Amino acid sequence: MKRAGSLGAIAGGLALPVAVMVPGVLLQLSGLHVPPVAAASAFAAAVVGAAFLLTWGTELAEIDLGEGLALALLALIAVLPEYAVDVVFAAKAGRDPAAYAPLALANMTGANRLLIGVGWSVVALVALVALRRKGQGLTAESRPEAVELAPVQVIELAFLTVASVYALTLPLRDSLTIVDTVVLFGIFAVYLWRLRPSASPMEPKFGHSVGEGGEEDDEESELFGPAKRIALLSFRRRRLLTVGMLAAAAAVIIVVAEPFADSLVQTGRQLNVSEFLLVQWVAPLASETPEFIAVVLLAWKLQSAAALGALISSKINQWTLLVGILPLVFAFSAGSLKGLPVDSVQREELLLTAAQSMFAVGLVIGGRLTRAGAWSLLGLFFAQFVAAWTLPPDLRGAERLIVAAVYLVLAAGLLIRRRRSLLNVLRAGLGRSAPTKVAGEPPTP
Repeated sequence: MKRAGSLGAIAGGLALPVAVMVPGVLLQLSGLHVPPVAAASAFAAAVVGAAFLLTWGTELAEIDLGEGLALALLALIAVLPEYAVDVVFAAKAGRDPAAYAPLALANMTGANRLLIGVGWSVVALVALVALRRKGQGLTAESRPEAVELAPVQVIELAFLTVASVYALTLPLRDSLTIVDTVVLFGIFAVYLWRLRPSASPMEPKFGHSVGEGGEEDDEESELFGPAKRIALLSFRRRRLLTVGMLAAAAAVIIVVAEPFADSLVQTGRQLNVSEFLLVQWVAPLASETPEFIAVVLLAWKLQSAAALGALISSKINQWTLLVGILPLVFAFSAGSLKGLPVDSVQREELLLTAAQSMFAVGLVIGGRLTRAGAWSLLGLFFAQFVAAWTLPPDLRGAERLIVAAVYLVLAAGLLIRRRRSLLNVLRAGLGRSAPTKVAGEPPTP
């Protein structure tokens, strides 16, 4: 028997994200002029607050909404904070390609690398700590050393592989075109269609187990923050609050996205800091923080397959929707079908990002992410991140190419060694048959 969620407790939980959104919204609507650093901080806080509302709202919507169009809608809403700044830069690039095309690509590559380098690795390491805590008293040999994915996640692995392979072709281009938009949107559409068989009430998604209370109870047990209390409300109240959170968050993001992008550029110029690096890392970090917190909490609650599966799904969204939307927005803004230009630096960034993605595929293609694999993702990410901020500009190109080569060599070794798992994943994930569990791999990176 469900107990009603306390409206007072819900209001208290929503107060903090709402409070951090207000200064940025008021700053933009009032037209006040403040120093770029202060403006960027206020707008970043508004994006973080809105992203929390979106995270809670989309989790609640999944309780009530069905498949098909609902899945596509939820995917688009959930990544709105992440896409907003990138869409602004792509639109500005249509009018000034030289100044803004590199920033649009920088934001995209930063979001992609942050998701894998920090998101995947930290979730896996937190999950392993939680599993060890649960298994205190076990011998060292019997303690878990890997996060296991659920059988149905073979679909995500298959489409991540396809998207990552296509991403390897992007550094070979002088521009991203509408053809890329069609291909990448097509991959995402087929991915949604392929998910339908695994989304039936009798087959849990992302490793969820259907207990005595049914799948909805299981969904509610994974919620955090105010969403957990809202899920206990009556159907009508839950729907109203869900729609209200999504609408309010979307409105805030629409209001602050462009000034946030502009303030980052102005901050870089004022502080003599690379505006490219600010756009590449600050904006994605602001937009992805709520998702990271949500999946880390899932991992800590021993739902590691759900946590890592959610991040794999987000990675597919990034490689398809996020990349595909850039040339589309650019074309509309420019008023022509000319592609979004890719300069030599951005080709190196795209290569590095695609190489990291292929390495990640190699690590999880066997249906598990080991402790050593998680540390390797985190270590390589931070090594490249520190180098990008500290090396002289004339050495950064060599640094990107060297790290990309390391990723590709490691990826090739893993995929050759795990070629049987790779073929099984592609056959099961892309085919029409029901997905089956991927054969396990030895607990090494």
